[in-house]
Amino acid sequence: MRGVSVTPQGSILDTARWPAGAAPVTTPLGLLLPVGNPAPALSVLPPRADAGDGRKLRPGLEVVFDELGIADGRTLSFHHHYRDGDRVVVEVMRLARERGLKGLTICPSSIFPTHSSLVPLLEDGTITSIVTDYMRGPVADWITAHPGRVTVLLQSHGGRARAISSGQLKIDVAFVGASLADRRGNLTGRAGALACGPLGYPAVDAQYAKATVGMAHDVTDAALPRVDIPARFVDLVVPFERPGDANRIRSGSTVPSETPLSRGIAERSSDIIAAAGLLTEEFALQSGAGGYSLAAVPHVGSLLAAQGMRGAFMSGGITSAHVELLRAGVFRAIRDVQCFDLEAVRSAIENPDHQMMTAAEYASPLHPNPCVDDLSVMLLGAVEVDFGFNVNVVSGTDGRILGGPGGHPDAARGADLSIVLTSLTGGGFAKIVPAVRCVSTPGVDVDVVVTEAGFAINPARADLVARLTRAGLKPVEIEDLARIAGAQAAHSPAPLAERPSVHIERRDGLILDWV
Repeated sequence: MRGVSVTPQGSILDTARWPAGAAPVTTPLGLLLPVGNPAPALSVLPPRADAGDGRKLRPGLEVVFDELGIADGRTLSFHHHYRDGDRVVVEVMRLARERGLKGLTICPSSIFPTHSSLVPLLEDGTITSIVTDYMRGPVADWITAHPGRVTVLLQSHGGRARAISSGQLKIDVAFVGASLADRRGNLTGRAGALACGPLGYPAVDAQYAKATVGMAHDVTDAALPRVDIPARFVDLVVPFERPGDANRIRSGSTVPSETPLSRGIAERSSDIIAAAGLLTEEFALQSGAGGYSLAAVPHVGSLLAAQGMRGAFMSGGITSAHVELLRAGVFRAIRDVQCFDLEAVRSAIENPDHQMMTAAEYASPLHPNPCVDDLSVMLLGAVEVDFGFNVNVVSGTDGRILGGPGGHPDAARGADLSIVLTSLTGGGFAKIVPAVRCVSTPGVDVDVVVTEAGFAINPARADLVARLTRAGLKPVEIEDLARIAGAQAAHSPAPLAERPSVHIERRDGLILDWV
């Protein structure tokens, strides 16, 4: 049972920064109210009508733009299964600019440094709105430097699925990069020369977009060995060489940390999980992007195996560490919305216990039983954590946008035990602070913060304090961690922004914060 988080002065949840009765924020989803207001009443709409069985193969994107009438003001969506190797966004938007289109809204599930060519399109008005779950690199830097020039909304993965399936986010055309398609329009990322793993994110887009275009590295006459997006949701298929570089899926926050410091944090987190009494046959583990959280996966698996237990499933961004635990029989299944490395891609192709799920099945608050609600433990990282256990995974202490909510707030809300793993400092800045620069995961959903100097427990979890203390694990106050972090920090934080460049949406559809 979740308690009530402590709200520090200066937090976005403090009325000094987000006044009661603040005006709605205009976004591509319409007017969104700030936290403190009732969440919008939404329901899942029926998926789109059948896309038909006609001839779907087209020679190129020019024909697609003409046939679908892609014009000024349209909303185009994309996915990030190739992550920093993606080419689909760049090529589609290059053509949009060549055609002189203006006022476009783009909804890529994530934006990476490889999308740097979008910056001129922001400058010239080709793109005027962005809805995404994560962004870093030149696009994020440009947005920070030009507040208000474009409308930007950051969502969680579950919030994105909620907005699409409820009709809040109306997609005109969804572009899906696939490793393999057939002529009927079935798409997959789990076959072919450039396999990237199951296409869990665009599966939702395809169900609700007015039109869906598959951009496939290979097109076959044969039946696909696995279908991620059925042909009934796909209108057109374009042969498109190299929709992404699969070798660049594993990069940045998808690489587990292997330092002595990270091993110490991972081992401490494993001890906390064991002492909390959660290692049972029904144990379900989520780990997301972040070197420390990914590094903890094998440690947790070793503890489970040592007790002769076989956990239920693992979810989140899947890596070789998860695959090894599945192969060893430590867990019964993987529920996969996205692969983080090529070993995970191979497992998704070869192992029937490595199962695909859509973004809605993973984390949508409108889904009747999202995967995140079955989690025993969430292991995720942080840019900052404050005295109220609020977490920032969006804005660096230097003021740069470093990421986005992703699945962080979804998994934190659903898990029985939400653990954030972080070092005390990063880049010379303190990471445990009195008040975070912005809130992406509310402290009410965070139970434990683990660092190299000890761990702190949310005061709302008195039950957890008692259980861990009996097991000989003594927590420290988060204020003490902040003092140590402050003493170690070499730099002072950059001033807070005076006006929003990006709004952050809570997963239920309210505006939680801004940077």
